[in-house]
Amino acid sequence: MKPHKHLIILLITTVLIIIQGCEHPLKDVEVEVDPDPFAYGVLLQITDEHDNPVSDVTVTIGGQDAEYIYNLNGYKQFDIEKGVLILGIHPLHRPTENKPVTFSVQLSGSGYVTETTPFTITAAQYTSAYSIQIRRTET
Repeated sequence: MKPHKHLIILLITTVLIIIQGCEHPLKDVEVEVDPDPFAYGVLLQITDEHDNPVSDVTVTIGGQDAEYIYNLNGYKQFDIEKGVLILGIHPLHRPTENKPVTFSVQLSGSGYVTETTPFTITAAQYTSAYSIQIRRTET
């Protein structure tokens, strides 16, 4: 019985020494929580030639940095509500002084002339608002 007691004490002591020698696994880990991940964004006011809000068109994002453009919920689904479209730039692909973010927004739909508008966002432009007018086709 005594040899088992010594073995148990030896095992417990060894485990305690190992645990004491280990550093906390998250010692130098910093977690940053950003409540507004899209620091850079673009608000588009989309109207027809009579300044009526347009929502029934399809939005296609193109250009060099198109893969980094999202809606404010973090998805690639671009819905226009009451003539307003808000786009955000992925937080890991923010513009720098030497490399702006460039993309285009194409608006198309039945009864409208397709309109493509290029955008260049620089490091100094956190949020920008633009008006885009899309013309109706002749009926």
